[in-house]
Amino acid sequence: MKKKTLHLWDRLLFASVLLALLSSPFFANAQLTRNYATNAIAHSNGGGLIPTTFDVPDFANASDGILATSATLQAQTVLLGLLSQKSSFAEVGFSADVPDGATIYVPVQDDTAQGLLSVLAGGTLGNLVTGLLGNQRIEVAIKNNAGTVVVNYNSGGVGTRVFSQGRFNFVKDASGQSYITFRASAGISYSRIRVSVFTGGLVASSYTLKMQDAFYLSGAYDPCNPFVTTSYDATGATLGVLTGTDGLPVKNTQLAIDNDTATASTFGYGVATVALGSTFSQSIHYSNLSKPGDQVKLRLRFPQSLLSANVLNTMTIDAYRHDTLVSSSSFSGLLNAQLLALITLNLGNNIPAVFQLKVDTSAAQNMQYDEIRVTYQQLANISVSQFIELYGVERVPPAPIVPVPPVTSCPGTAMHLAVANVKAGTNYKWYNDAGTVVSTDTAYNMTVPANNVTVNFYVTTSTCPGVESARIPVAVTGTNGNCVSFSPIAYLQGTFDGNRNRDVTATWAAILAANATSQPYNVPPFNYPGTETVSPAIFTSTLANNDIVDWMLLELKDAAGNLVDRKAVFVLENGNLANLDKTQPVVMKALSGSYFLTIRHRNHLALSSNLTPYVAGDNLFDFTSATDATLFGDANAFITLNGHTAMRGGNANSNSNTRFNGATNDRDVILQYLGGNEASTIFNVYTPVDVNLDGNVRFNGSGNDRDALLLNLGGSEFITIFEQKK
Repeated sequence: MKKKTLHLWDRLLFASVLLALLSSPFFANAQLTRNYATNAIAHSNGGGLIPTTFDVPDFANASDGILATSATLQAQTVLLGLLSQKSSFAEVGFSADVPDGATIYVPVQDDTAQGLLSVLAGGTLGNLVTGLLGNQRIEVAIKNNAGTVVVNYNSGGVGTRVFSQGRFNFVKDASGQSYITFRASAGISYSRIRVSVFTGGLVASSYTLKMQDAFYLSGAYDPCNPFVTTSYDATGATLGVLTGTDGLPVKNTQLAIDNDTATASTFGYGVATVALGSTFSQSIHYSNLSKPGDQVKLRLRFPQSLLSANVLNTMTIDAYRHDTLVSSSSFSGLLNAQLLALITLNLGNNIPAVFQLKVDTSAAQNMQYDEIRVTYQQLANISVSQFIELYGVERVPPAPIVPVPPVTSCPGTAMHLAVANVKAGTNYKWYNDAGTVVSTDTAYNMTVPANNVTVNFYVTTSTCPGVESARIPVAVTGTNGNCVSFSPIAYLQGTFDGNRNRDVTATWAAILAANATSQPYNVPPFNYPGTETVSPAIFTSTLANNDIVDWMLLELKDAAGNLVDRKAVFVLENGNLANLDKTQPVVMKALSGSYFLTIRHRNHLALSSNLTPYVAGDNLFDFTSATDATLFGDANAFITLNGHTAMRGGNANSNSNTRFNGATNDRDVILQYLGGNEASTIFNVYTPVDVNLDGNVRFNGSGNDRDALLLNLGGSEFITIFEQKK
C-alpha cells in the first residue's frame, strides 16, 4: 500500500490542532466527559460522469474519537467557459439522542487567512459574506435518528442562527480552536449532524474545512469546572471594514478567556471606519450554569480619551440563561462611586481596571446564567481609534463588604477589619499593598500606622479554586486626632518588695519566655480578643529596673460605662505600664474627653480611675500614689503598702473577689491545683493560682501561696474583698 503524504498545510494544521487541544482548558476539566459521535453515517463520494462533489477519503476521522484527526471537506468553483461547482459533506451520528439541554461541539479548522470561520464567529456578520471569499459557505444540518432534517443552518443566508428548534454558533476556546455549536430547544430529539461546504458566484474559488469529532459534554454539575468558549458580534460594520486594514471587529477573542492577565482581545474601530452607533460585543459561553448569585468580574483597558468621553455609559453587560436574556445593565449604572474613582485612576495610568458587576437576574431564574456578553457602542466626535481590550471574564461570588472604609484611627492601636456579608462555603483572602496574603479569615487584625500614614489592604472572596472576586480596597490611616495616650504606673501586691515591683529573677523571666509570649486575657472573665504576641527574647532579668513582670490589661470607658478601647500591655519592675517594646506612652483609640481608666491583672483585683478628663497626647496617671478621691469605689478597692497604693492580690480564680473561706474561695483553688495534696509543690508554672508570682505553687512551707493569700486579706480568714472597677 502506498503511504499517504500529508501536504504542508495539512501537517501544520494537524500539529496546531494537536497542540491547541492538548493545551486547551477543556482537557483540564477532568470531571467532564466527552461523548463522541462515533457512528460514521455518510459522506460525499465524488461519483458521477461530471462529479458535483468531492470524495472525503478521510471521512472516518470525523468519528474516530480522536480530536487531533479530521475529515477534509472541500468545495470549488471553476470558470472555464462554463461554470463548474463541487461541494462535499460528512455526516456523523451519536449512538443515542443527544440529551435535552446539551450543547454539541464540532471542532473545525480552516485557513485563517482565507477561511470563513473568523468571519462567521461574528454572528450577524454572516450576511456580509456574499461576494466575500468566492461566496464560500458552510451548511449544518441537524437530523433525527431516522435521518430527517430537524433544522438546517446556511451561513450564506441572512445570518440568523436562532431557530425555533435551537441555536447555532461559531465559537473558540482559550487555545483558539474553533467549534460549530448547536443547542436544541427543549423537547427536540436529534442524534446526527451533517456539515457541508460550498462555493459559488462568478469567480473561481476554493475552500477547505477540516472537520474533527463531534461531541457533547456530560458529568456532575460543577459550576467551578466549565468548558469556556467565546464568540463575537457586531452591527453597523460593512464588507469593506471586514476586508480593510482594520479587519475583524473583535480580534483575538480567545485571549479574553486564556487565564493570562497579560493578554487581551481587542474590539472596536476608529471613528472614521464605521458608522456612529455601531456596536461590538464579545460573548463568553460556559458549558454549565453559574452558582446562584454569582457576579461577573471583568478586566478591561481603554484609552483615557474614551474614559473622558464617558465610555462607560455606552457599555452594557448582558447575562443569558440557555440563550434567554435574563439581565441587561449599563456599566456605569452598576458601579459605585468608590469603584468608579479607582477605575478612573487605573485607566488614567493605562492600567487594566477590574470591574465586578452584579447580575440582576430574576428570582425565577435563580440568579444563574451560562453566557455573559460585553457590548460597546461607537461614540461620536472622537478623533482617536476606539479600541477596547478585554483581558478576562470570570464568574465570581459577590464582592466582600467591609463597613466604613476608608478608616482613620489612632497610630499604634489594634484595628479589627471584618467582612460584613460573610457567607457559608465562601473563602476569604486579605492582601497587603505588596500583594502578599496576610489573612485567610473573615477578618484581619492589624496595627494602625503612624500619624498621617496610610496603608491599604484588599479583601477577596472565592468559591472556586483559583477564582477570586475583585479586590475590595480598605485604606487605614493613622491620625493623632483620634487617640489619647497614657503613661500609667501601677504596683502589684503579689510582687511588691517594699519599694516597687520586685526584681525579675532569671527563673521568672524563663517562665514568661516559655509560657507568656501571647497575651493571657483571651479567657473569662476578661474575654479580650487581642492578638498581641512577642518574642521570648523580650523577657529578661537585668540590673535595670525595666524588666517585664507580667502582662496587664488596660481599658478605657466613657462616662456611661461603655468600653471605648482595650489593650494588653506589660507591667515593668518600675511600675510602668508599657507597650510591647517596653516604651510609653500607651496609645488608646479615643477622642479627647473624660474617661475611666482601668488596669486589670489575672490574679489581682482591678483598679479604675474616677471619671477624669484626658487630652490628646500623653496623660500620666500614677495608680501608685492614687487615693480614694481619685480612684473609683471606696478605699477597699486598693491596698496601701509602705505608703504606695497597689492592686490587691490573691485572686487565684480570677473572679471579682478575694476570699479565704466560703463559696468559690481562692484557698480551695490553690489546693485543687495541687491535686488536694497540701505537701505538694509544682515548680516553674505560669498560672493565676501562683498568688505571689514566684513561678511555684505550694500550700505549705516557705513562700507558700496560701499564706500569701491570707496576708493579702490582712490575716483574716473570714472577710471577702470585692473588686471595684468601672
